[in-house]
Amino acid sequence: MFDQLVEVLSPKAVSDDRFVGGNMHPRAQRVYGGQVLAQCISAAVQTVPSGRRLHSQHAYFLRPGNPGLPIELEVEKARDGGSFSSRRVVVAQEGKTILVSSLSFQKASKGDDYQLDAPAVPPPEDLPSMRELDLQAGILDDDFSIIAGGDLDVRMVEPIDWVNPVPRDPKLQVWMKAGGAIPGTLDDKRGLHQALLAYMSDAFLIDVCLLPRGRSYLDPKLQVASLDHALWFHDDFRADEWLLHTVEAKRIGGGRGLAYGSFYNRSGNLVASTMQQGLMRSL
Repeated sequence: MFDQLVEVLSPKAVSDDRFVGGNMHPRAQRVYGGQVLAQCISAAVQTVPSGRRLHSQHAYFLRPGNPGLPIELEVEKARDGGSFSSRRVVVAQEGKTILVSSLSFQKASKGDDYQLDAPAVPPPEDLPSMRELDLQAGILDDDFSIIAGGDLDVRMVEPIDWVNPVPRDPKLQVWMKAGGAIPGTLDDKRGLHQALLAYMSDAFLIDVCLLPRGRSYLDPKLQVASLDHALWFHDDFRADEWLLHTVEAKRIGGGRGLAYGSFYNRSGNLVASTMQQGLMRSL
């Protein structure tokens, strides 16, 4: 399962600036947005001069992806400056754009250092996996299992009962890591580790916006979808080691929810931040 995820998140080059990738959940109703974010990173990384590291990604989801069709990515080399490189990736299926993403890369640099402290939470070893909880609740869907499949290990500090949801504070704390080991050094596989974090980053930013009113993504009368997504990489990390993702809703209104997330490693270093606006409206 994890080997399949690595393959899907590593689109193959068909020319200098065009790439093609597959889908992780071909029997799902739609393509998981985090998959396409990750594929954009993997494609763009292959076009950037050596020594430049991805520090930010911004994306708009324009159409739902069809999991039965290949993912086609075209990379525009917008600029290669003295310290920064910029790339724009257009993702399409059957000639229709489903996502556009801008990515910025930078040469390694030094400067002032400050971050918010990581919260104190129980270690992942003391928590059940989301797969275990979904199996117990009878809601595991292997056709579209993002956080409860074998490709990721996900453990929530305070799990949500999506079958019988109740209003609660819109904050989540979730341990996450890849479901298998990634061979090779970080320098050799930095792009893959970043792609995997991008894959993880799309998992809870809409969920947390459903909590204040006790809503559930299982409600057939509720439409939820990612609208736009931003991701910033601050420091090195390994996606096959535990990362604590803390997520908080910032604003809910107009049929949309805005949420912010922070990824910390086990040493408490803030390695990445993310924000997303999602659609969440009644049908």
